[in-house]
Amino acid sequence: MSCEANPNALQPAITTASPGDTLLVSGTCTGPFTIGKDLTLSGVSGAVLDGKQAGSTVTVGSGAQVHLDHLTLTHGRAASFGGGVNNQGTLTLSRSTVTDNRAPSGPGGGVHNQGTLTVIGSTVRDNYSLGAGGGINNNGRLTVRDSSVFGNSGDNGGGIFNYLAGQTVTVIHSAVHHNTARVRDGGGIGNNLGEVTVSGSAVYGNTAPSGGGIWNGGTLKVTRSKVVGNAATGGPGSGGGIHRAGGTVTLTQSVVRGNTPENCAPLGSVQGCTG
Repeated sequence: MSCEANPNALQPAITTASPGDTLLVSGTCTGPFTIGKDLTLSGVSGAVLDGKQAGSTVTVGSGAQVHLDHLTLTHGRAASFGGGVNNQGTLTLSRSTVTDNRAPSGPGGGVHNQGTLTVIGSTVRDNYSLGAGGGINNNGRLTVRDSSVFGNSGDNGGGIFNYLAGQTVTVIHSAVHHNTARVRDGGGIGNNLGEVTVSGSAVYGNTAPSGGGIWNGGTLKVTRSKVVGNAATGGPGSGGGIHRAGGTVTLTQSVVRGNTPENCAPLGSVQGCTG
């Protein structure tokens, strides 16, 4: 499925494909794209899905099981949420890059997840949202494995934001770094009332008014990980590394250090975190 001769060829191919098909994609394909059936898009030789600032670059419909592999998803501009990806189904994003997407009126600059999303061996970088989740806004079930989330900007949850009770984020062997929450909480990761697990990962170089690395109001488990070199700009007590606004924080074989103005706040609220 080549877009080199016809940049607009991919959406018709998606529409006419049978459920379960695999489309091999090459060239730069002009979107935005909507996928409402079980489908795999596999990129060849640097394939690009370009949203052309006309909506979410890719929208995955409820009930669809979709696999996007070896693709760059870029230039999405959502009217409400999910600049790069608006996932309402079950989506696996592997060996791909989500970059330079915007949600100027809502959450999820790179990705807005309302279903089940697995990000493997991929990069989510340099996306922007007016609301939460500059990189990824999660309203469902999210797993990030062997991936990087960096350079994203949102009002809160610059890298990743997890919203309500029952919604889960699992970050495994990944890096969440150099993201910015411009207005409120969680430069790297913001967890409102849900559950976040960080395992074998690094959260570093992120910035927010509160919770430079991680801001937690739900359940946070950090295992064999590092939260280092993050900054909160709200002054003493704003939690450069981890700010525990509520809920529970459990550190296991992890390091929280070199964050400003302190590693964890309120002081003494996170067992095993000092300074």
